[in-house]
Amino acid sequence: MTLTKSESERLENVLFLAVVTVIAMMMRAFLFPIESGDYIQFLHPWYETLRENGGLLAVGMDIGDYMPPYFYLLALLTYLPIRDIFAIKLVSSLVDIVLAVCAANLAADGNRLSRRWMAVYCVVLFLPSVFLNSAVWGQCDAIYVSALLAFLYFVRRGRSTAAVLAYSISFVFKLQAVFLAPLLLLFLLKRWVRWRSLWVFPVVYLAACLPAAVMGRSLWELLTVYFAQAGQYNLLAMFLPNLYTWLGDSTAAEISRAGVMLAGGVVLCAVFFLWRLDFELTLDRLVSLGLFFALLTPFLLPHMHERYYFLADLLSVVFAFRFPKKWGIAFTVCVSSAYAVCHNLFGTDFFPVELLGVILLGVICFVVRHLAAILPRREAAA
Repeated sequence: MTLTKSESERLENVLFLAVVTVIAMMMRAFLFPIESGDYIQFLHPWYETLRENGGLLAVGMDIGDYMPPYFYLLALLTYLPIRDIFAIKLVSSLVDIVLAVCAANLAADGNRLSRRWMAVYCVVLFLPSVFLNSAVWGQCDAIYVSALLAFLYFVRRGRSTAAVLAYSISFVFKLQAVFLAPLLLLFLLKRWVRWRSLWVFPVVYLAACLPAAVMGRSLWELLTVYFAQAGQYNLLAMFLPNLYTWLGDSTAAEISRAGVMLAGGVVLCAVFFLWRLDFELTLDRLVSLGLFFALLTPFLLPHMHERYYFLADLLSVVFAFRFPKKWGIAFTVCVSSAYAVCHNLFGTDFFPVELLGVILLGVICFVVRHLAAILPRREAAA
């Protein structure tokens, strides 16, 4: 059977992506034996506790400060006949593929296997902050960021309930989903996401907690995990290049509380003025707004970890493919984020993080200027 030219090109594209994916996974596999501090201090003890107490039968134990879905995942991994470090990193690395697909779908507006789609897919798979997060650190940030990218994609498609579902899934894996909470509020105010779709959020949150509660853990503790998690760390700056790196090793509770209010106030002002503008939600504007909040929120909040620009990394890549002439923004964000990650993993320390904070403040200003150029200046009719 003779293939048409379009069928032949599609087959070639699929084979190319398959080969690239295999190479990306092989690269990660060589990194699996590296034991990060988080693996030694948290992931390995959690895994062993679950394994020694029956896997899924142990999900009702008070093991750590993550939401239950991650412990369900770890519990399932205990049944695999391989070392825990390989099981944990294998799942995180496989989710990198999902992350690359979600980023590509958003950048190409769902036009699968187009040049832009394929380019974004490849860039994400080999982005340093992505493979370092999964294959070296053993973290699962690709899960919550994949869901947030899906959230933006569904908003673009006008699928309100699916968008809230994606956001809810992101939130029950990581509190860092709040980085796009201002954007969700804006979408609700603009009626781009229907208010009645919000019923999905408490249902997903409760569903995430119930299995652990049924197995014996306090339902109240499960519902308030994030409140306990928020007060766990004292350092205002944890090497993420943001406002608080300029304060050294300060742990002042007064500054922490004031910082949260500062972040809330600035973000609320941004949402208000964006709500008052009359504009259509094009894909370019959607991506630009997503990048703005993914940078601004962690920049203003205290107690941010080194990897909390992970969402901004992915959105900056999508941004670069929507606005090729502004690739420097993505380059700066991704290099700064990778440097912060390498500091944690390898002790990298050749560039002042305080200066990186200044540079990223400049990036945020550039994004604001960009938004001013692509958004209309007229207010919506009352």
